[in-house]
Amino acid sequence: MSLKFKHTILLVDDEEAILKALQRLFRRDGYRILTAASGQEGLEVLREHGKPVSLIISDQQMPGMNGAQFLEKARAIYPDAMRFLLTGYSDMDAIVEAVNKGEIHRYLTKPWNDEDLPLQVRQALEQFELVVENRRLSALTRRQNRELADLNRDLERKVEERTREVQEKNKELSRLNRELEASLYDTVRAFASLAEMHAATLAGHNQRVSALAKEIASAFGLSEREVVSVETAALLHDIGKLGLNERILRYDTVRWGEEDRKAYRKHPEEGQAVVQFIKRLDHVGLLIRSHHERYDGKGFPDGLKEESIPLGSQIIAAADAYDRIVHLRVKAKVHVEAYLRAKGITLDHLPEEELLQQAAIHHLDQNRGTRYDPEVVQAFVGILKERGVQYRTERSVPLELLEEGMVLATSLFTKRGKFLLPYNTKLTEEHLNKLRVIHENDPLPEIYINP
Repeated sequence: MSLKFKHTILLVDDEEAILKALQRLFRRDGYRILTAASGQEGLEVLREHGKPVSLIISDQQMPGMNGAQFLEKARAIYPDAMRFLLTGYSDMDAIVEAVNKGEIHRYLTKPWNDEDLPLQVRQALEQFELVVENRRLSALTRRQNRELADLNRDLERKVEERTREVQEKNKELSRLNRELEASLYDTVRAFASLAEMHAATLAGHNQRVSALAKEIASAFGLSEREVVSVETAALLHDIGKLGLNERILRYDTVRWGEEDRKAYRKHPEEGQAVVQFIKRLDHVGLLIRSHHERYDGKGFPDGLKEESIPLGSQIIAAADAYDRIVHLRVKAKVHVEAYLRAKGITLDHLPEEELLQQAAIHHLDQNRGTRYDPEVVQAFVGILKERGVQYRTERSVPLELLEEGMVLATSLFTKRGKFLLPYNTKLTEEHLNKLRVIHENDPLPEIYINP
């Protein structure tokens, strides 16, 4: 391999002829040559030269300081320099001393071979370059390791900073999501209140249907997101009735004309249209559209049947039918009579409220597989029976016993039908004062509060 550096060689011998012979031998190879006539002079040359010396060749037999002693001292000045010992005697003690103290790399005998000595010098210089390169690479590795450690520390710091930023952003995102959820809920509540403002006869209906639908959806093991969609769709299922006349809203079907029937059958589509522009209510709109479909395919607006009807819509249909009979008293007489005939009992057997509930359950049971999904009816009836049929979790509180912090279970109207507050409103002292003033001129009906 070729040498990479320009090398300096120090020759030390007390015989001038030998120094000149060595100079002539090495000069042709392009080395820089330094000479000294004694060990002491050689040390002075090393100290004064100021540049690295790659190889030192010293005679052993010199006055004052022999070669082994000189090389030992030279090693302290240039520890990386290669060291050769020239000896004209087979003096093993001198060789051992040079090896042990001077840590010579080779010893050569006089006279030397002019072809062999340059070759050995070249090999020694190659080894010197390897040592130097190894030291350079080691130093480079240490420096790079330090830089890498610094980079790692900087990276760890940046990761920690980034993690903190992400955590802060996640907190902010969570806050915004909560605000968005609250805003969406307020929008849904406002829509539900609109329907009740338009028809006081529907007061509380949507909230009750929503609560029932949530129970049924949970019984089917639907995901939390799906349950929320069913609950929301049930709350808004009558939103499409905005604009319908009072005759239709009272379910006075005997007085309906053909136009009334057409208008009523369009309300599921109108309900979907109301919510379709709110992105997060897309699926809710679909459930609203299909809540009047029948299991046997004879429903409206699309004539869907069985499994093609969304499960959420089937759940809403059953809950809606139950509440219309029990609380809105829609065709209550017809349903009660059908129940009494089926059971062979008379009106005096049951209190009115329980009779209506049993009549509603009988209606659902008689129409499972035609109007209603059999599995939905089974789950719903199971829930009602488990609760002892009664399903009113809210409690009625007279105006004088209302307290700050109570939450309305239904939207609040006056007896004349004037809308006052949406359901789920948390009452404040200001609300209570205004309600007392209004009550003096336009009395309030029963006020239902969440338990």
